[in-house]
Amino acid sequence: MRITARKKEILTFFDASNLDFVTGEIGAPPLDVSGVAYLLNGGAVSRAERYQLESARRTLEAMVKDGLLERVRVREVRDGSHGETTATVIRYGLTGTCSVLRDESGADNAIDGEFTRVDCQ
Repeated sequence: MRITARKKEILTFFDASNLDFVTGEIGAPPLDVSGVAYLLNGGAVSRAERYQLESARRTLEAMVKDGLLERVRVREVRDGSHGETTATVIRYGLTGTCSVLRDESGADNAIDGEFTRVDCQ
């Protein structure tokens, strides 16, 4: 596994110090391919947009293969010209942070107290 400059830059998008910027630009992680391509290319839309998207996707898939990121399939509701539709989107996040469980118990089984985020670096 080679850690290239592009992979390092993508990993910085998940860093806590950059999270506010990333969330403001493209939304909260896990991130999709078009959002990552947007951030990697400085928000510029060029004629080679398709190439930029494919390049970002290949890099993200390589990071999944290397175990740096996790790939998650998400169904989203989108507004289109013909009304609402659902789309299946592939998103990428840090390993171990993409699993979402539905709360079946409600407030009855909630644990009172405070939480602290611990970085495992």
